[in-house]
Amino acid sequence: MNTIAVVGAGIVGLAVARSLAGRGHRVQLFDPGPPGEGTSFGNAGLIANYATSPMASIDTLRQLPGELCRRDASLSVDPRYLARLAGFGPRFLKAATPSRFARHKSDLVALIQDAVKAQHALLESLEAPDLYADTGCLQLARQGDPLAATLEASARAKRADGVACEALTAQEVRDLEPTIHPADLVGGLYFPETRHLKDSLAVSRALWQRLAGEGVVQHGARIRGLVPLAAGGWRLIGEKGENGESREYQADQVVLCAGIANDALLKSLGVSLPVVSERGYHVRLETPLSLSRPVGWLARHFYATPMHGGVRLAGTTEFTAPDRAADERRWERLKGWGEALFGRPLSLAERWMGVRHSTPDGLPVVGQVTGRKGLFVAYGHGHLGLTQSAHTGELIAAMIHGEALPDYVASLSPARF
Repeated sequence: MNTIAVVGAGIVGLAVARSLAGRGHRVQLFDPGPPGEGTSFGNAGLIANYATSPMASIDTLRQLPGELCRRDASLSVDPRYLARLAGFGPRFLKAATPSRFARHKSDLVALIQDAVKAQHALLESLEAPDLYADTGCLQLARQGDPLAATLEASARAKRADGVACEALTAQEVRDLEPTIHPADLVGGLYFPETRHLKDSLAVSRALWQRLAGEGVVQHGARIRGLVPLAAGGWRLIGEKGENGESREYQADQVVLCAGIANDALLKSLGVSLPVVSERGYHVRLETPLSLSRPVGWLARHFYATPMHGGVRLAGTTEFTAPDRAADERRWERLKGWGEALFGRPLSLAERWMGVRHSTPDGLPVVGQVTGRKGLFVAYGHGHLGLTQSAHTGELIAAMIHGEALPDYVASLSPARF
C-alpha cells in the first residue's frame, strides 16, 4: 500500500484523494487552509454537462476585439500579465484553428460525458440530496446578443453532442422563470438535465468528512518544494516553523492539485506548463429572489444560481497575476448585470474573488510529469473544475495503477505541451 501525497484540498484534490483512498492507498492531503475554502468555494455551482465546446475557437477570436474594447467587458487582460501570457497566446491561436478545434471538441465531448456521470455519482455518494438540485439550467439571449440569432441551431448542435437541449421563446423562458425581466428578451436555451449545487462549500466539507473517516490525513502545511529521492519516491518540503527549520514529509507518489500554485513547485523542478491565472468573481445577493434554476447570460459571461443563503452571481474572466488586489469594478458589473437581468435594484451580502487555472486548448492537464516518475498533475480545468473533479480523480487512480484509459486522455497529458 503506497503513501500518496495530494497537494491541494480544493474540490479536485478532494476528489483525487477519494479515488486513491478508495483503492486502498494511504493518502496525505496538504493544504494550509480548510478543505474547499479556496477557489472551489466561489464557483457558479453547475455540473456543466453543456460545456462541450472549447473556448479556443474561430468564434471566440472574432468576438475578442469587441469584448476587449467594451467599457463593461466581462473579459479583461492586465497589461502587466502579458509576459506570462506569451506562451499561452500563440498556443491559444493554434488551438483555435479548425482542425485542432475539431479534435479538441471531440475529446471534450467524451470527457464531459464521463465527467458528469462521475460527478453525479460522487454527489449521490454523500447522501445529502439537499446540497444539489436537478432543475436544469437556462442560457438567455437578449436583443443584440450573438446567441439571439442562433438559438435553434445552437440547440441542434448541443443535441448532436449528446446534450439534452431545447430552444425556447421569450415567453417560454419567463414561464420557467417569471423573475427574469422581459425587456429585450429574445429567448434562450434550456438544458433540462443540468444539476447544480446549492452550497459549494458544504459539498467540499461533506466530502472531506467522508475522507477523514476513511483515514485520509490533512497536513495544514504549504508545500514549498519537491525533491525526488534516489531510492524512489518524493520528499515534500513545507514552510519553515518557529524554529527556522522546514517541515519535511515523504511519499511514494505526489499529485499536484493546488491550481495555479502548482506552477512554483513545477518550476523548482525545471518544468514549465502554459497554465495561466484566470480570476473569477462572484457576489451573493441580499435581495431575495425567486429562482428555480441557474440562469446564464452568456453575452455577459455570468450565471445567477440559487443557493442556500441567496442567489449567487458568478463569472467574468480576468487574466492577471493571482496575487493582485481584486478589481472592485468587477463586483459592480456583476451587480449591474444582475439588475438588468431581473429588472430591479439589488443589494449585496457577499463579494468574492478567486483564481482559476486555465490552459490554451481548454483541456485540463492530468497525468504524470514527463521525466518525473511518480509526480502527477491535475489542474488547468478553467471553468470546469467542479464538473471534472470526480473523473479527474478516477483518471489519476487509473494511471497510478497502470489501467487502460480512454483515448482522450492523451490530449490531457502534460507532454502535449
